[in-house]
Amino acid sequence: MSLQPLVLPDADAVGAEVAATILDRLAAAPGRPFLLGCPSGRTPMPVYRALAGHAARGVDLSRLVIVMMDDYVEPDGSRRVAPELSYSCLGFAQRQIVAPIGQDMEIWAPDPAEPDRYDDAIAAAGGIDLFLLATGARDGHIAFNQPGTPRDARTHVTTLGEATRRDNMGTFPEFTSLDMVPTQGVTVGIDTIAGSSREVIMIVSGSHKHAAYQRIKAAKAYEPDWPATIVVECKNPTLIADRAAFEGI
Repeated sequence: MSLQPLVLPDADAVGAEVAATILDRLAAAPGRPFLLGCPSGRTPMPVYRALAGHAARGVDLSRLVIVMMDDYVEPDGSRRVAPELSYSCLGFAQRQIVAPIGQDMEIWAPDPAEPDRYDDAIAAAGGIDLFLLATGARDGHIAFNQPGTPRDARTHVTTLGEATRRDNMGTFPEFTSLDMVPTQGVTVGIDTIAGSSREVIMIVSGSHKHAAYQRIKAAKAYEPDWPATIVVECKNPTLIADRAAFEGI
């Protein structure tokens, strides 16, 4: 199944649209925690800003559980990088999602020492209600799933390829050389995304993502060399792009 995209004028319009969808789904699931799968980085920031704007107008978002996709791992592979670091995904959730919303919210992040427990916790909670997805521009990575990741992969620790690490140099300006970017990450797997989510929204923004947009739009099934194509095998998938990603200019 190939996806029919929704194309909006710019990244802020995409953010407003996705935030409105989150509020709709939250209202339709009253009285229980609502698991929102979240990437870090530049792509979802307009969504998080829009959610903070709704919170400032009095919308209660306290039932959201922020389920982070991944995090960087220390060189010995035993633990996540410290959340105080700017490139920590757990720290990103604390600083860029929860703090601007200004409400008590639970944050989950995978533990590289016990990655299987992340899938178990998601399953015990009934699955992820809505998973926001983003794609790597250079290699189609999704979360930290690298090209070649098998379809049945669950949460795991992985070595990060050069293309993924170079993409993240653009996200974190303090990475002024490639050797500063961590070489390992813990990530939800391909099957974690597809098998544990009730709904997914793939967000593609910016002219630098035009090739990624075209690749995802053309996909009819999961293509291991471009992991973000898993979106076409997810339940209730939506592809949303801004005009820059759509046109490539």
